Amino acid sequence: MAQDSPSGPEIAGRSRTLWLVWLGFAALAIALAFTTFGNPIRNADETFYLLVGQRMHEGALPYVDIWDRKPIGLFLAYYLIAGLGNSVLPYQVIACLLAATTGLLVCRIVAQWSGRAAGICAGLCYIFIIGPLEGNSGQTPDFYNPLIAGAALCVASALKALLVGRVGWQIWLAMLLCGMALTFKQTVVFEACFFGLSVLYALWRGGASTGQLVRTALGCAALGLLPTLLIAGYYWQVGHFAEYWHAMVTSNLAKARSTGEARRSLGIFLRALPLILVAVWALMHEIKERGLRAFIAGWLIAALIGFVSVPNFFSHYALPVIVPLSVAAGFRFAHPPYRNVIVLGTALWAMTWHSPDQREWTRDSVRTTEVLARMVREHDGGGGLLVFDGPHELYSITRKPPLSPLVFTHHLNHQTEHNVSHLDTDREIDRILSKRPGVVVMVRYPLNRPVNRYARLAVLGYVRSSCRLIGVVKLQVYRNRLPMVVFGDCKAAEKP
Repeated sequence: MAQDSPSGPEIAGRSRTLWLVWLGFAALAIALAFTTFGNPIRNADETFYLLVGQRMHEGALPYVDIWDRKPIGLFLAYYLIAGLGNSVLPYQVIACLLAATTGLLVCRIVAQWSGRAAGICAGLCYIFIIGPLEGNSGQTPDFYNPLIAGAALCVASALKALLVGRVGWQIWLAMLLCGMALTFKQTVVFEACFFGLSVLYALWRGGASTGQLVRTALGCAALGLLPTLLIAGYYWQVGHFAEYWHAMVTSNLAKARSTGEARRSLGIFLRALPLILVAVWALMHEIKERGLRAFIAGWLIAALIGFVSVPNFFSHYALPVIVPLSVAAGFRFAHPPYRNVIVLGTALWAMTWHSPDQREWTRDSVRTTEVLARMVREHDGGGGLLVFDGPHELYSITRKPPLSPLVFTHHLNHQTEHNVSHLDTDREIDRILSKRPGVVVMVRYPLNRPVNRYARLAVLGYVRSSCRLIGVVKLQVYRNRLPMVVFGDCKAAEKP
């Protein structure tokens, strides 16, 4: 399996080298994202996760007091981050450090068979490609990609021992890492199952007894399910298992597909194209050992199944696929000819899709978000804030609690999210408006299509009858400047 010469495993055995490689990857990840640090509206997902973490510090229980379909591991991570302060900066820096960690684990997997230089090139390609796919920013895969990469490293390192019937600590650690990853995203189950089946297949090939196969299978399943079972048990104990089950299972099955899937899929393919081409070449021509090639190809297929299992195909959904793609591509880098050219070409290709210089956008976002926050503070007559279609960060900046568990704006204004939560969407928007919010923020033209017409018409009717127009602020969101309209000084309900 692994090479006997010191050039292959030396990176795994020398902690000083590992630290230097990790620091190099971290410096690169930070350099690529540095000009976006402090941008409060870089992406709606991360600011919502931070808001959940902040609300948890105030006693909110995910899925009950604030709703989403992500597993609670992600919210616990943001709970810890929120303990560092209300700024977006901590999670943005931590995302870069996690990207560097994943890059290092990719490097270690490749280095065992193709040498340190090949491993470093694979790690560099991972960090370059995730930028155009919204990685390195605080998205969910930024948190669980290191766990899955660590599990893959453990299993790959133990394949030789499995073939002679030895099930070492690496296997149990791998299954526990998969279980932890499952508390961040449900689609991890496909990669986790593949790793478990790989362990059993290697044992079977090595002539393991039926008893050993059964014991190993039960042990792997138990460790993989343990974190999720503990979380489910907690929700059962506090009387909210129904909400937890709905968020984890039912809501994911009920979500409808939105328009533009083909266009988004093509965009993802083009962004990752250099890595895909190099990975396919390596799988076909460079990885000579059949067992290793089958393991990497199977891992890649499992990650692809996880990607296609979720509707809508937003670019960050592809981030888990980049990990096995980078590992596969790393075997091409074992041969010096054109190695540096391929890495440089991958970097330049990534820059065509994702410019690292976003200082102007960040400065403008900070300024305009503060203008919005000032309007909210000055023109809320006491009824509270409703961000119907706009930046969730306004709740954090103004310290105004949301008026509903449906805080993520898609859950109210997007038709694909209609009645996906355990709450009836139309009744919930009626309930929110019955509270008479003092200030409402919404984009002039619907941002998410298809539009939940009932919700939008209800909100428009409320602001026209009860509020006055305070102002319009243009926010730079991706490549568009969106006019955010603030309605404030809304009249409270007349007392009978």
